[in-house]
Amino acid sequence: MKVDIRNNLVSATALLVALSLSTFGPGIVSAAIPAAHIKAYPKRTLAAQKTPLSIRVVILTAFEIGEDQGDKAGEFQAWADILPDKLPFSAGPRNLRYNPKTGVLAVNTGIGTGQAATSVMALGLDPRFDFSHAYWLVAAIAGVNPNTGSVGSAAWIGDVIDSDFGYMVDPREIPSNWTTGWLPWDRQKPYQQPLPDTAHNLFPLNKKLQNWAYQLTQKTTLPDTLTLQKIRTLYPRYKAALHPPEILKGDEATGQTFWHGAIANNHIEKWVAYWTGGKGIFVMSGMEDSGILRAISVLGTQGRADPNRVMILRTASNYTLPPLGENAVFSLVHEEDSLSAMQSALNAAFTVGNKVVNELSQHWEIYRDHIPQP
Repeated sequence: MKVDIRNNLVSATALLVALSLSTFGPGIVSAAIPAAHIKAYPKRTLAAQKTPLSIRVVILTAFEIGEDQGDKAGEFQAWADILPDKLPFSAGPRNLRYNPKTGVLAVNTGIGTGQAATSVMALGLDPRFDFSHAYWLVAAIAGVNPNTGSVGSAAWIGDVIDSDFGYMVDPREIPSNWTTGWLPWDRQKPYQQPLPDTAHNLFPLNKKLQNWAYQLTQKTTLPDTLTLQKIRTLYPRYKAALHPPEILKGDEATGQTFWHGAIANNHIEKWVAYWTGGKGIFVMSGMEDSGILRAISVLGTQGRADPNRVMILRTASNYTLPPLGENAVFSLVHEEDSLSAMQSALNAAFTVGNKVVNELSQHWEIYRDHIPQP
């Protein structure tokens, strides 16, 4: 007699489950697997759709304060207001927002390189979407270097330099002729030549696309508020910091550590110049973008994204060092108590970024197969 072992195993398993539930009640399932863990693996109903949504532009923001709409805004809210559809996204901190008429999708990645990288990777692998021709736009606030820009300004980024990856010695234990305790990986002193492998620290963007976005938006008027004017007066020694808000081009230092102070700012200026062969100009500081670019690079190797279609727009909500006469610790700890340019930076990120989003999405017949150039 031939025995079907598989069917017998399935039947036996079903019988055991039924006996367990009848004896102990449904609570036995949550006793073995915590409810929180079960909730972390939702049913993949939407993933089963036959035709993936063809995405034209992905907007990436890092944080939101409360709800998507209707309360104090973070980076995500202005985009949610124009993207009506909510799509579940368990890999990120909140739902995605989408407009089926324009093909624009917005994601809130979470703060820091780690969260940003995992959110973007999960999104890029999501079978609901086709990102093969999509443009990726980071629209987020940042700290601005007072030597190169002012609060309320917006900068299109050319190179992203990771500020975390490397060696670090406590400054109290470094040689007297060193200016910092941060060393490049595989080097024996700060800024040592020749450059080591740049794969972990240098993330170049498509400069032609950067210049195109800059030219498209450079005449955008960014409001100069009384708050911005008051903040600028606290930085009389920095010529660039005294400018009204403007559209800039420059480079970004990004890392998990929210640093602050004149000594740290001096190091980051040298760090950016070091990794870019002396060509880079440190304008903005961020916390997510090397993670985002790493994820999109990996997605690119799988044909799921095009790394040449990434743009980063960072807008200045604060200076990276304290005002005249104030020490760095006090400035950092009391940042929320002082005058803030955050709302101006949030407005700039949406105002400037949306010009690029509209241009790409409304003229998709041009940009789908041809990346714009200046």
